[in-house]
Amino acid sequence: MGEARLADMHLQAWDRARRPALRWLIALALLGGAPAVYPSASPAATATTGGPAALPPDLPVATEAEVRQRCGTVCHRMPPPDILPRAAWRDELVRMQLIMDGVPEPAGMMGAATAMIPLPPDMLRIQRFYEQGAPEALPAHTPWPAGPSPADFDREALRLEGQPGASLPAVANVRLLDLDGDGAAEIVASDMRAGLVMAGPTSKGATLRVIAEVPHPSHIERVDLDKDGLQDLLVGDLGSFQPADHTNGAIVWLRRGKDGAYTPITLARQLGRVADVRAADFDGDGDLDLVAAVFGWRKTGSLLLLQNQTKDWKSPQFLIAELDRRHGAIHVPVTDLNADGRPDIVVLFAQEHETVAALVNAGNGTFRTETIFEGPHPNWGSSGIELVDMDKDGDLDVLHTHGDTFDDFILKPYHGITLLENRGSFPYVATSIASLPGAHRALAADLDGDGDLDIAAAAMVAGGGGPAEATLPAVVWLEQTAPGTWARHPIKVGTPAYATLDVGDIDKDGRPDLVVGSFAFGRPMDSVVDVWRNRKAR
Repeated sequence: MGEARLADMHLQAWDRARRPALRWLIALALLGGAPAVYPSASPAATATTGGPAALPPDLPVATEAEVRQRCGTVCHRMPPPDILPRAAWRDELVRMQLIMDGVPEPAGMMGAATAMIPLPPDMLRIQRFYEQGAPEALPAHTPWPAGPSPADFDREALRLEGQPGASLPAVANVRLLDLDGDGAAEIVASDMRAGLVMAGPTSKGATLRVIAEVPHPSHIERVDLDKDGLQDLLVGDLGSFQPADHTNGAIVWLRRGKDGAYTPITLARQLGRVADVRAADFDGDGDLDLVAAVFGWRKTGSLLLLQNQTKDWKSPQFLIAELDRRHGAIHVPVTDLNADGRPDIVVLFAQEHETVAALVNAGNGTFRTETIFEGPHPNWGSSGIELVDMDKDGDLDVLHTHGDTFDDFILKPYHGITLLENRGSFPYVATSIASLPGAHRALAADLDGDGDLDIAAAAMVAGGGGPAEATLPAVVWLEQTAPGTWARHPIKVGTPAYATLDVGDIDKDGRPDLVVGSFAFGRPMDSVVDVWRNRKAR
């Protein structure tokens, strides 16, 4: 039988099978999407292998050129077969097909649900290509060594006042911020599930109190936006707990009053999922403008500039302009990269982009975009960036975490912490610091007091990690024993459910401490925020 005739038969069969499956999928999406699934078994074991029926034995395998044309030109570079285990590629290709068809993918759709969606013949041939080239399993996680450490940490669990027992927190951001100008930092945290912004003292035995309610708060930034001498808070509102394409996101200003209370004021609404907001005078007119990382999801999302046009702070006004149309923006730290006196923007784009970019301020509201780093493939798992002069050469490098497992719940050996070293030109030079499954946040500080910068990091593995969960590092620190050489030290092992952390000397003993936000996946946790006090090695 000729290949053209064979392909036509497969196409007709695919179209007949596809219609009811897509009707079911669209109905499910309109009902709000499937709930997120967090398997307790091995994540790789939950992937499907053949869909509604096994691959036809006479179906030829796609060539690399065909795969590159189909999977490497639509929205991202071609993913190599070895980045996922063989059993996971069916799910990945169904997800890609739904995106190309413009069909909404229900949040948490995995395994059995994707098995109901037939693939067209060319994608079945591509499935065969990937399954032939993929390993049976990815390399297993190697537990971090437990041994002597020049710094030890004692844990203290912080809860919300009036909530003495375990709960289901979803802390998206935790900060150490001086809210009232007394020189003492408070712990400030956002719970994106409960819709709470909380704060509390760093003293032992303290609890957190609710200072504001925002539907789904993400990043928190301290800034005196109206320049009245009181420190306000800027909060991104995701607009939903589950990922989705919508316009429910917002930018919320928590305006601090003289009595210390906060009044929520919406500065921009009808946005996608807002992950981060920062303030700076981008146009040089003396007031503070905003830059917002609108993560969105599949179709919505972008990088926005909000030019301050406020005449009366009783009615703040901002003019919104789109700086970059890519979705998936997570963090937007602001700095002066080229020392020209104008604030520039560094932005992390996740999703299929997996890119760290610099928007260099050229003045007059214009920016020049440069690429700092581009991940090697679309499963890189970008989760965060922080600007820091890691090598102490006078310029800012980028500390980059990439450990997002929410698409497929699979532990990946290439997830971890990477340093993007600024050597005076674009792109920066990427160097792997450590493999860390679920790496979500990393910050630099001299944790052992030897004069160089070490790294504290937190991990969050969607679904917990399966059988390996008990051995997965959850909170860690990396000791810089020599320039660019790192010794791994676990602080907490097991249940990696921590998306955010901050570092600061909360007890004024000269040693940086950690605050880590809890993110529960179905199982209650005994804290909203963990405080890890840095003690000398015992």
